[in-house]
Amino acid sequence: MTTTHATHDSPERSRLAYVALWAAATLAYVGLLVLDLRIAAVGAFAALAVAAVGYRRVAGVRFDERDTDVLATASGYAVRVLGLTSAVVFPALVLASGLGYYTWDAFAAGAATTVAAFFLVWVAAIAVVRRRR
Repeated sequence: MTTTHATHDSPERSRLAYVALWAAATLAYVGLLVLDLRIAAVGAFAALAVAAVGYRRVAGVRFDERDTDVLATASGYAVRVLGLTSAVVFPALVLASGLGYYTWDAFAAGAATTVAAFFLVWVAAIAVVRRRR
């Protein structure tokens, strides 16, 4: 491995480590919530988020146009999957509820509200971006 090669790999590894810290924060948060350890979930998320932000500053993590393109493409896929899934799941749950086969609990209602809020924010963001162009 040459010095140039090691230098070239460093920014990519830094970005990967930064993203990995955020992924660990999310996984710890969700995992601890599933175990009903709410305070621990928030603490773990906060600690890993602080580590991610600190790492980004110390390591000088920078994103470029390639990262922007990857993020835009991945975001498009994620929105499509979430949209199509929720377009099937939530109407099916409402129908099942109306027929007496399903009872909405607080978690399902919160998930439905969160998905609806996400799509409202997404539509508003589209409107803002289109207006600025």
